[in-house]
Formats: sequence, structure tokens, C-alpha cells
Amino acid sequence: METKFRFTKKALEDLPIPTKRVRVRDEGVPGLVLELTPKGVRTFRVYKKIKGHASPINVTLGKFPDLSIEQARRQATEAIHRLGDQVNPNEEARAARKSKVTLEEVFKDYCAARPLTPSSLRGYTTVINNYLDAYKTKPLANITEEVVKKEHHRLSQASQAQADLTMRVLRALFNFAKYEYRGLNNRFLFDHNPVGILSHQRSWNKIPRKHTRITRSQLPVWFQGVCTLRDTGEDFTVAVCDLVEMALLTGLRKSELLGLTWNQVNMADRSYHLTTTKNGDPLELPITDRVFSILERRQRLYNTHGFVFNADNLHGVIREPKKVINQIREATGVEFTLHDLRRTFTTTAESLGVGTYTIKRLLNHRTRRDDVTAGYVVLTPEELRPSAQAIEDALLQHAGLTPPAQTLDTRFQALIASLSEDKKQQLMAELTKESL
Repeated sequence: METKFRFTKKALEDLPIPTKRVRVRDEGVPGLVLELTPKGVRTFRVYKKIKGHASPINVTLGKFPDLSIEQARRQATEAIHRLGDQVNPNEEARAARKSKVTLEEVFKDYCAARPLTPSSLRGYTTVINNYLDAYKTKPLANITEEVVKKEHHRLSQASQAQADLTMRVLRALFNFAKYEYRGLNNRFLFDHNPVGILSHQRSWNKIPRKHTRITRSQLPVWFQGVCTLRDTGEDFTVAVCDLVEMALLTGLRKSELLGLTWNQVNMADRSYHLTTTKNGDPLELPITDRVFSILERRQRLYNTHGFVFNADNLHGVIREPKKVINQIREATGVEFTLHDLRRTFTTTAESLGVGTYTIKRLLNHRTRRDDVTAGYVVLTPEELRPSAQAIEDALLQHAGLTPPAQTLDTRFQALIASLSEDKKQQLMAELTKESL
């Protein structure tokens, strides 16, 4: 039951401990109350109904006796005036807390809100812990343009690529924070992104795009090294050798291959589909001849986890192939990364005259939104098969594993398949005239 009297220190100290929470009111400042719990906790609050609100506003001031009665009355009077001006002190307090959110807290909220792949999450975490560690527990608002310029310059002394990556991650967190944390009246608390100063001052490092790939002359020794290591290695080594060879013959990304499961593979139809890709678009592709033989070998080494590139670990799949890849490098003398294999595949496709839209589909690259024609190009695995087989055959020919004549026939078939019906008829007419 509520009781109303003028608050004094003795009167508040003498209040009996209740069996349930009670509220007493101060006669000195209308709206100032003290709540008393069965545990004896005494808390000053403002409890007042204001216009436009169905129920009274409850504003916590502090605990008695840490907060004196005089201090409570002053704070209550100020809070009541704010309420009279249609300003809720609770909302002000929440906005104040949000304005002090730390970089680490923003990062946690960002990771919870974004569907990041495991590799992306590991990369972002590395940036936060290694390159922005000094700012993790500090308010995001403390990271100003001057801090951005200083840290970007400092990190660039060690690695220009890591410096740019760090600032791109920071830019993404500020962009996220802008809409995630709002103040009073839904006002932006982080309206300004300080990383923008790098673009304004043209301070981003001009890092040339990588163009490394396995050259045609390196393919024979590379294939020989992969095959030799696979023939003499244990199951994990065999799996990585199969992985790198399929990466070269399909141009797929590491994450796409490692995420491939047997329920995505249709050996009867010689096709497979990827549901988890970098750009989020599903992809359905044909299984070419050499890839088919790789998958047959993988089936013989099947495990219950269901991954194509399985491994004997808790995850049931290869987690990090670097050790075996280093063995291939040492055995062949060919320096390469998995992404170099993707570039080798693409370069080979281009040299064969494979159409741009076909290459984009094989690589799962998105076309520009303003490319109207791309919206009408629908390529199924069967329509992609001639080109995919031609690329595989060319790579195997360069490696000395198939005779040139066979590859030439396949290239001719791929060329015919890529022509429209009108072009095919024109070609047939020309060939008929030549034969006569």
C-alpha cells in the first residue's frame, strides 16, 4: 500500500521491510517516490503520469542512501520538468548509452545481424583483435577522422593491403551503426563515417590487382606433382589433391568446394548445384569428364558427414588445406594459391572464345543491374556443358594429359553449341558450298 509523507533520512531508514514491493511518496516533491523491496533495497524514482502516455513514466534516480534525499529531490524536479517538455529522461538515458557503444559491442551486433560465412567471420575477427585492439573497448564515437588517418598510415607501414582491409571493416561497422543506434526522435547518433576521409584525401593504398595464375608451361609439372602426391599420400592428402584439381577444372572458390555435399551432386545426370556461394546466388553446373572421375574417387572415400571433400576431424570436412598445398609447391616449384587456379580457369576460357555470359555463369559472377540482355540469358547445366568440357580439355591438353585432336573436336562442338540457330544454318550453308 502506498504511503505519502515528507521524506527524511530517519523516516526512510525506519520503513519496515515489506513482504512485497511497496512505493512511498514524498510530500516535498510530487512525483518523487521511494520503492522498497522485500530484500530491503530502497530506490528513488520519479513516478508520474504525463499527457500523451497511457501509463505513468517511471524514471530511476538512484538508491538510498547512496543518493541523498536532497539530491533525489533535485534530480526529480529536473526530470519532472523534462517530462513536462515532452522529453522522456528514460529515452535520453538510453540514447546516451547508445552513443557510448564500444567498437567491440558494435562488432558483436554486426555479426549477429549479418549472415557472415565462417571465413568472413574469422577475417573480421582477426582485424578487430589484431589491428583495432587498442580501440575495442572504447566508444565508437572516439574513432575520429584523425584516428582513422593515423591508424591507416601506421598499418600501411607494415602492410598496405591489411591497412586498407582494416579500414574497410571499420567503414562497414560505422555504416551499420548509423541505422542500428538511434537517439531521441530517431536521430542518427553516428551520421558521419570518419573512414570517408581516406577517399576525400585519396589516401587509400593503390594496391594492384593480382594477375597470378599457373601458366601453360607450368601445367604439366603441376599436374604431375598433384598426381604423384595423391598416389603416395594418405586420405587427407588425397582429398586436398582432389580439391585443388577440381578447383582448376571448375574455377570454383575454396568455400564453394569445401561446402559441397553429396546431396548436391547428381552423378546420374552429371550435374551438381551450389546453394551457398559468395554472392548468395545458387549455381547449377555440369560435371565434366575429369571432374566425374574425381567425384567417383571421392565417393569411394565417403564418410557419414556427407561432404565431398571429407576429412577425419570433428567437422568431417577439410578445414585448412595449406599444408598439402605447400607440399605441392615444393614438389613442383610452382607457386600458386587456390584463387590462382580460378584465374587459370578463366584465362583458359577466354582463350577458347567462350562467351562472356557463359564465363560469368561458370564463375557465378553477377552481371550489372543495367545489363538488360543478361536477364534473358538462362544457362542450364546442359547448355554450359560444352563450354565447361572444352575448358577442361584445353587444360588437360596443356598439361600433356590428352591429345590435341580430341581437344580440338571438343572445342569445335562447344563453338557450335554457342551459336544461334540462324548462325548454325549459315555455317552449314557455307560448309556445304565448300564441300561442293
